[in-house]
Amino acid sequence: MKYTKAQLLAFKVRQAVGSMAIEGIQMTKQSEAIMLKVAAGRVSGESVRIQLVAKYQQASSTS
Repeated sequence: MKYTKAQLLAFKVRQAVGSMAIEGIQMTKQSEAIMLKVAAGRVSGESVRIQLVAKYQQASSTS
């Protein structure tokens, strides 16, 4: 059976999420979706990192 690129990427992301779960790291569906976007090349890992850093900097400055 032939798989599409999207199906293979989704499979690989699910495998990564499963591996992290084995190590005790729980991923949200939102995080899994972001991982899929990065793997598909729709967003850069750098832009996701910048957004996450800004989010947590903002959260810590309001606390």
